[in-house]
Amino acid sequence: MRSKHLVARPWSWRQHVARAITLVGALSCSTDTLDPDRAPVASVVVTPDRLSVGVGATAPLSAALRDAAGNEVLGPKVVWASKDVDFATVSAAGVVTGVSPGPVQIAATAEGKTAIVDVTVNPKAVATIRLTPTGNVGLLVGQTRQMTGEPLDGDGLVLPNRPVTWSSNATAIATVSNTGLITGVAPGGAVVTATSEGKSAVVAVTVSSVPVASVSVTPATSDVIVGQTAQLTAVAKDASGATLPGRVISWSTSDPARATVSSTGLVTGVAAGPVMITATAEGRSGTSALTIKPKPVAAVILSPSPFSVEPGQTRQLTAQVTDDQGQVLTGRDVAYATDNAAVATVSASGLVTGVALGATRITATSEGKTGTADVAVVPVPVATVEVTPAQTNLTIGQTAQLTAVARSASGAVLTGRPVTWTTGASSIATVSGSGLVTGIGNGNAVVFATIEGRTGSAAVNVRQVAVTSVTVTPTSNNLSVGGNVQLTATVRAGQTVLTDRIVGWTSSNTTIATVSTTGRVTGVKAGVVTITATSEGVSGNAFVAVGISSIVVTPNPTTVAVGETRQLTATARDASNATVTGVPFEWTSSATNRATVSASGLVTGVSTGGGTVTISARVGSVSGSSAVTVTAPPVATVTVTPSAPTVNAGQTVQLTATLRDAQGNVLTGRSVSWSSSNTLRATVNGQGLVTTLPTAKNTTVTITATSEGKSGTSLVSIK
Repeated sequence: MRSKHLVARPWSWRQHVARAITLVGALSCSTDTLDPDRAPVASVVVTPDRLSVGVGATAPLSAALRDAAGNEVLGPKVVWASKDVDFATVSAAGVVTGVSPGPVQIAATAEGKTAIVDVTVNPKAVATIRLTPTGNVGLLVGQTRQMTGEPLDGDGLVLPNRPVTWSSNATAIATVSNTGLITGVAPGGAVVTATSEGKSAVVAVTVSSVPVASVSVTPATSDVIVGQTAQLTAVAKDASGATLPGRVISWSTSDPARATVSSTGLVTGVAAGPVMITATAEGRSGTSALTIKPKPVAAVILSPSPFSVEPGQTRQLTAQVTDDQGQVLTGRDVAYATDNAAVATVSASGLVTGVALGATRITATSEGKTGTADVAVVPVPVATVEVTPAQTNLTIGQTAQLTAVARSASGAVLTGRPVTWTTGASSIATVSGSGLVTGIGNGNAVVFATIEGRTGSAAVNVRQVAVTSVTVTPTSNNLSVGGNVQLTATVRAGQTVLTDRIVGWTSSNTTIATVSTTGRVTGVKAGVVTITATSEGVSGNAFVAVGISSIVVTPNPTTVAVGETRQLTATARDASNATVTGVPFEWTSSATNRATVSASGLVTGVSTGGGTVTISARVGSVSGSSAVTVTAPPVATVTVTPSAPTVNAGQTVQLTATLRDAQGNVLTGRSVSWSSSNTLRATVNGQGLVTTLPTAKNTTVTITATSEGKSGTSLVSIK
């Protein structure tokens, strides 16, 4: 408080205070309770001693009354007054209300004592700041947005001429000028704040990269050699064509089998052909059309070289095409040529064929580069000599032509090679320079053919007369176990019997029968054997059955239908009735015009009549048989025609039944019975004549023909 006592003021202020004192006095007289013991008011103390209040706002003042000793005086009324109510007013309770900005004094008076307080009325305080435009701000890098900040009082009214300051919490992302112009700097988020008189408002700013509008790849076209590389460059651009640095570029290839591309755009050629390389940034792409070209041929290497080949034979050449690094190049065209086609030819695939003895050179060319191989065509060496026939039988004075064939190691015939003929026994057989052998005397000789140091031979047997046949008699025999029989072998040359020839005897199974060197056969156990007599490579046979006492044919008796078959089985048994296996039987029919039988016992019916036919199985003199009766074939099917006739009621229709066996042959002379499914509508007689009743209109009747248990039907429609 500036003073506890009334101080001198300009007259107007003193007048105003005087009026207040007068008013206080009047109020004191009317309202204060006089206390003769109370000390008079000596001073007035107002708190606070200085005050600031906003326009339209209020602030309380309090006044304390004290006596001369400084003690508080209670009871007296305090009168409050404003020096200038245009700036501030004060209530009877000391509450100050700001009216307009500026300084003003407030007086508190009691019992003639006054205290004065300096009050400053401030403009209205800023309550909020209104930002426009409203909402979050989205910018691209480099873009701007003008913001406006308006200070508002508590009633939402704009407070003009109040300064507003702007700030950004992330100037690396977004800056803001002192006028509120926001500028996007880098992708990210920032908060921009507008502040006035301690009040703030914020706006969230999101800065995005400028979108990629296109991707430019350079070079746009190029050639790359297989195995080599080419660096591509991709530049991202915005819609105006400006370059956007720092954008992530991804690379891809349309065909990794032809070219690959690294993450930096380095292309590597893999295989020849066109390929498209694509650079992509933020969904936008650019391409470069590349042609992958094969490596150029640096050399052609032919193998084998040199080599030899025989006339008529072939040898495959291999051409290896390489680049300048010695790497093999595949898929390149190679053209082959020969210097002398009369010596050797070469195919398009490098297959060399020897033509004639001599030397030549084969050249392989690919993309202007050549390789050569020297070829020598040499004779095919003789590996073996083959003399045919390998064995010849001659009579004295007879001749036979031998042939010598030279063969290579692969077995190929070599022609045009000279042959030298010699004989190992000239007293038995001689041979001419052309291989003609002549029988000289009885015995065996070897004739040799030599070609280029290789020799082949043939055996020559010289006899008086050559054996042409050997006949063994008797041709079949039955022996008991332990019994024997003498067989005789007759050796002939044509019709002439040769008595001076050696005959060898063999048994096909010596456990069943043995044969001596003179042809005597002895039975060992039940069974059958073949005895063979051989002379000079010519043989004759006889069949011997040992221990067979009987032959049983089953089934017996049996029947077989004409055109059908029946299998018979023959079983050979020895004296103890045990079965003898492996016996070949001779089957016969007593009447082949009625039944035939195969070598395996299959009987076929030929015709009926004349009683039974005897079918026999024989081994030597022992036989068994079955009485076979040939029967007519059974009815297999019955067909009635017409199968679906239509007839007027009361009329007749003739049906016919055709009988067939299992082979489809028509059978005649068989009895047929006829029946009707409904005799009230139609009847049928024994000859298949159907008679319909006049009352059976618009109905159907099934007529059935039956023979030997087989049936056929006809559906008769009556109208």
